[in-house]
Amino acid sequence: MTLVSVLIAVLVGGIEALGLIADQLQLKGGLWDIAASLSAHFGVLGYGIVAIFAGCWLVSALIWKWRGYDDPKAPRDAFDDSVAR
Repeated sequence: MTLVSVLIAVLVGGIEALGLIADQLQLKGGLWDIAASLSAHFGVLGYGIVAIFAGCWLVSALIWKWRGYDDPKAPRDAFDDSVAR
């Protein structure tokens, strides 16, 4: 989750910065037009970000159940034992 948060923060910050640069310097062309378009549609991008976080949470919950971390009597692997000590 931390990695996903960092990547999304860098993506959003990069899009916003490129959009501002393109607007202030009146730049046109491939990358600048894409950045301006994405910057103008942050609402739609926000829905995608929420979907990414929901998907990560769902995968995490499934792994939690699949690995049996919710069962207090389930044996743990060596890494879990070393952390618990």
